[in-house]
Amino acid sequence: MNSVTRIANFEPLRLTEAREARGMSTVELASLIGISHQAISKFESGKSAPGYETLERLSEILKLPVQFFIKSPSKNTITEADVVFFRSRAAATVKSKKVHSTSLKWLNEIHEYLEEILEFPNVDIPQLISNEKYEPLEFGDIDSLSSQVRKHWGLGNGPISDLVLLLEKKGVVAARDTFSSMSIDACSVWSKKSRPLLLLSNDKTASRSRFDAAHELGHWVLHSHLKPNEFFWKENYKSIEKEANRFASSFLLPAASFGNEVYSTSMDHLIALKKRWKVSIAAIAYRANKLGVFSEFQHVNVRQKLAKNNWLKSEPLDDELPFEEPTLLKQSVELIIQHAVKSKHDIINDLKLSREEIEALTNVGNGFLLEESNVGNIVSFKPRKG
Repeated sequence: MNSVTRIANFEPLRLTEAREARGMSTVELASLIGISHQAISKFESGKSAPGYETLERLSEILKLPVQFFIKSPSKNTITEADVVFFRSRAAATVKSKKVHSTSLKWLNEIHEYLEEILEFPNVDIPQLISNEKYEPLEFGDIDSLSSQVRKHWGLGNGPISDLVLLLEKKGVVAARDTFSSMSIDACSVWSKKSRPLLLLSNDKTASRSRFDAAHELGHWVLHSHLKPNEFFWKENYKSIEKEANRFASSFLLPAASFGNEVYSTSMDHLIALKKRWKVSIAAIAYRANKLGVFSEFQHVNVRQKLAKNNWLKSEPLDDELPFEEPTLLKQSVELIIQHAVKSKHDIINDLKLSREEIEALTNVGNGFLLEESNVGNIVSFKPRKG
């Protein structure tokens, strides 16, 4: 492909995506490229296109192939009309949210590419609240709704062995990404044009990450029809997050069974419950308090024990409980390569993302998509005569 074609086919939205994915402002990117920030703004608005050398420099700095910048955006891409749910702390910035919103967009593109080749599970996530305008829910009602989801899926009231695998079987596309220093624990989106997409942090403990996944499920069940302005309105946001937390707590620790298993505030008992239910001790104590099993005094006492032992951030069993790893996209890539439908090179070339980006979002492992050399030996030794 010659440089003229590259410039003619330049996609402005791709530059915005790439810049936001790397957490850069137009000024920061322009400084690294050696051009004005006004030039970057013109590229992103479509008023002008970069020349060959600038395009190559953008590719180098943003760590994406040149072909990415001429690839048309997906028709089903996530837009401002879609609510991206962020499980975030107050320190989370707009920049950090854009980084992971872009990861969700690329996750969606990978899924669409793979689904053209393979048959994915049907989406079976109950959307039990259809309001487009936010109306607060009673916590008792949320408990009932979480029970409905368990009943719909035939789960009973016992511990869920692998929540991420369960969600994938119900049609969710899940991935893990690095969220360190971003003040975000997880994020998700369910566009009307796509599947539910879930991005979890690989920097959390297994039990806390599991709670994050249940939290995002709560958003899909309770809040998937909300308009963006309803979700992001400050007066609503805190309540919506509390509702998703309540759903996660109730879904993972159902009152009908879990409530009957809690009989002591001893740390040995709580550790045993954590091993069985795969939920943090802090979340177990909170749920026990909300169910009336622990008094407020007992709940505070457990928190004090955790603090005394420096267990508020790193609890017992955190190094032992296995991480719930996404497998849907990993299996998809492996199957396609195994059956020679596509080569590793084909996958990278078709998606036009960096190899590292594809490997991370599909969970195939770093270096998996590197092509193995098939050159072999061209010459061989001759046996000496005489």
